Formats: sequence, C-alpha cells, structure tokens
Amino acid sequence: MHRTQLLLPPDLHRRAAEAAKARRMSLGNLVRQVLREYLARSGGVQPSSETVDDVLLAEPFDDPDPDPDLSSNVDHYLYGGNSKPRTRAWSSAPVSNQVKEIP
Repeated sequence: MHRTQLLLPPDLHRRAAEAAKARRMSLGNLVRQVLREYLARSGGVQPSSETVDDVLLAEPFDDPDPDPDLSSNVDHYLYGGNSKPRTRAWSSAPVSNQVKEIP
C-alpha cells in the first residue's frame, strides 16, 4: 500500500468519520472503498465503436411480460426507486359524441 495524505474541509472530514464509525471501519478503509466504487463506475474506459454499433444495431428486445404502464412508469425504470408510482384511474364516463355545427 502507498501512504497518501488528503486535505479535507472540516465538515467533510467530520461526516466521513461519522460514516466510517457507523460502518465500523476506519476512515482509510471507507476512503478506499468509496474510491474503488467510484473508479468502477467511471473508470474512464470508453466502449469501442464496434461495441456501440453492436448495441445500437442489435435486434429489438422482445419482453415476454411487458409493463402496460411503461410510459407512466418510465422514471421508475430509468432512475430506480422503491416502488412504481400509482397509475391514475381514468374515468369510465362516456365521452359525448355530439358535434357542434359551425354557422
């Protein structure tokens, strides 16, 4: 391991130390864990153009159990969340078919 010195603002240091204590780990372990997770997500590795083409030109995915309310729940599927939002109950009242005559 390499020794590294970090300068943290007092509030960030306090919050990080509290988070480490709550997880029963040292501040150093918390920093290493967070850095690993960050680098795994944004490691700077860009997909090759072949990979991008493979994804973009792939056959459409046929969902065997599609969500009929997909357009209403798109935020849930894209950004996650604990549960899907409730769908709005539509009125079953008949719509008038009368057309007004324009004079």
